[in-house]
Amino acid sequence: MKLLTSVFRGNVRVLPAGSWFTLAVVVFLVGLEIAGRYTTSDLHDGLAAFILIGAGLLVAVRHRREPLPWVVRLAAVGRKLVKSAAWLRYDHGIDLRGVPPLPRRTPPVVFAVIAMLFAWGAVAAGLWVAFPTGWRVVGFYSSYTLYLVFMLALWGTLLAVTFVGVFVPVAVLDKRLKNWVGDTDRRGAELAAVVGYAVLVSAIAWVVPPAAVLVLCLVVAVIAWFAYLPKGNDGAAILWRSATDKPVYAVPLRRALAVIVGLTTLLAFDVLLTSCGGRLFDAPRSDDTMPLTALIGTVTAWLMPGLLCVVVVKLYGARSGDPARRTLPTLHVSGADAAAVRHAARIARRWGWSVRTAPAPRETGQVGIEVVDGACSEATEFNPRWPLKVSVADLEAGAVKERLTRRDEIAVRRQLFRGLQKLFKRASVFKGPAGGGFWLAPHWWFVEGVGREDADSAGEDAPPLVGPAYHRILPARARQHAHAVLRATQVDMIFIEDGVTFRNLERALRVLTELYDVHGGKRRAEEMHFRGVPKVKVMMHEYEPSNPFRSDLYPEPKFDDLSRVRVLHIFRDRGASEELIDQPFDFSSTPAPAPVGAAW
Repeated sequence: MKLLTSVFRGNVRVLPAGSWFTLAVVVFLVGLEIAGRYTTSDLHDGLAAFILIGAGLLVAVRHRREPLPWVVRLAAVGRKLVKSAAWLRYDHGIDLRGVPPLPRRTPPVVFAVIAMLFAWGAVAAGLWVAFPTGWRVVGFYSSYTLYLVFMLALWGTLLAVTFVGVFVPVAVLDKRLKNWVGDTDRRGAELAAVVGYAVLVSAIAWVVPPAAVLVLCLVVAVIAWFAYLPKGNDGAAILWRSATDKPVYAVPLRRALAVIVGLTTLLAFDVLLTSCGGRLFDAPRSDDTMPLTALIGTVTAWLMPGLLCVVVVKLYGARSGDPARRTLPTLHVSGADAAAVRHAARIARRWGWSVRTAPAPRETGQVGIEVVDGACSEATEFNPRWPLKVSVADLEAGAVKERLTRRDEIAVRRQLFRGLQKLFKRASVFKGPAGGGFWLAPHWWFVEGVGREDADSAGEDAPPLVGPAYHRILPARARQHAHAVLRATQVDMIFIEDGVTFRNLERALRVLTELYDVHGGKRRAEEMHFRGVPKVKVMMHEYEPSNPFRSDLYPEPKFDDLSRVRVLHIFRDRGASEELIDQPFDFSSTPAPAPVGAAW
C-alpha cells in the first residue's frame, strides 16, 4: 500500500479537485454500468473488476490528500452499521472448573448463521437451475458494480481457500520431512511437493466434476451435527455472554469444535456451489458465461479432500493423545520357565495390565518382573533389585500387584519430571524485560506446549508457545499421570514467574504429588500445603467472572475476565510475610523453679 501511495502521490495533483473529482467518479461508475451490459463472460468481468480496484485505490489516495465529503459520509454509515451489529459480539472465556455447573446453551447467532447458509445454498441452486450457463445475468439486470464487488469477494474467498488447501497439506508434509531428514535443507523437497500437489489437483479438476466434493462437505456437516447432539459432560467448556449484565452460559468444547467444523463445511459447500454449480456433473461447455469462476471453483473443490484429511488426522491425534484417557501399564515378564512366564502373563492381563514377555526387550517405562521359584522370590524384600523376582504363587496371591503399581507410578512420575525439566530449560530462555511468566498445563489436550504469559514483553523473538510441544517431550502416560494428579488436587493451570528455578518448581510439584498419594486423590491443594517450600511463594486463586487476581506485592498474570480457572501461582519469594506473627515472649525476668532435691 505504501508503494502504491508513493506512485500515485506524484500524479494526484493532476486529478480534478473538489466536485470535479466526484463527478469523474460518477462518470466512471456510469460508464462501468454501461460497459457491463456488453460483456459476455466473467473474463470480461475480471478485467472490469481489476479496473474497479484501481479506481478504488485512486479514490483512497485522493481522499487521503483531501477528504471527500461523500467518502466521509459513507464511512459514517459503515460505522453505524457496524455498531448496529454489536449484538452479534459476545464476551467469551474458558471454563476449566466445571463446578458448579453453568447452564449449557449455544449462542443464538450460530443458528442464525446456519439458516443464512441454508438460504444461500438454496438461492445458489435456484440460480443455476434458472441459468444453466451462468448466473452473471443477475448483474446485467441489476447493478453491475455491486455484481463486481460480489464477484471480487467470491474470487478472493476461492483464492484464499486454494492457498490454504495447498499450504496446509504441504506444511504437514514438511513436519514429516523434518522428522525424517532432520534439520537438513528441505527446500527442494518442499518445492517439489507444492508443485506436484498443485499439478495433481489441477489434473483431477480438469477431468472429474466436483459433485462428489460437495456431497463430502454435506456428509461432514451431518457428522458434525451428530457429534454436537450428545450432552455428555466435558472437562472444558467455552463460556459466553451477550452483555455484561447478561447471564453466563457454557458450551462444551466438544460441541464448540463440532459447530466450527459444521459451519466451515456448510460455508465451503455454499461457496463451491455458487462458483461451479453449472459444472457439478458435466464437463465444461462452450457456451458457459462463467468459465473463469467455474475453473477456480473446481480446483478449490478438489483441494477440500486434502484439507478434510488433515482435519480428521488432527482430531484423531488430539483424541488419541488426550491425557484424560488412560493407557494400560505394561508389565515385562521374563524367566527361565516358559510355562511359568505364560501363566504370569495371564495373571497380569486379568489385573488389567498390558504384558510383554521375553525375549522381547524391556522398554523404558515398563515394569519388569522375573518369574522364579518360591525360594528365590524377593516379593517381600524391602529393597530388592529390579526386575523383581517373584513366583507364580506371589502373583496369584495378589499382594505384589500393589507394589508393581507403585513401581509403575514412580517410573511414570520420573518421566514427567524429566520432561518438564527439558521444557523448562527451553522456556527459561525467553524472559521479558518487564517481568512475566509461563503458563504450564500438560494435562489438557488442547494446550500444545508451554506458553508465555505475555509474548510481547518477552521480545520480538519470543513466540506465544516456547519450546517443543508436550507430546514430543512427555510420554503419553506421563501426561495422563499429570492429568490425574492435577485434576485430583483441583489445579487447572500453573503460572510460573520468571526467575523461579526448576528445582523450586519441582519442590512445589512434589507437594502436589505427595498430597495426591497421601489422600488418594480426594483432597484439593491449598496454599497452606506449600508452606515451607523455600525461595518461592505459592498462591492459589480461582479466576471467575468479577473475581480477578489482585496483589500489591506479586505480579498479576493476564487472564480473561470471563474464564473460570483455578490457578496455582508460583512466584519468587519477595521476602515479606503476609501473616501476622506474635512477638516472642521474654523469659529473662521469669523466676526459674529451684530443684527440690538439690539440698539433699
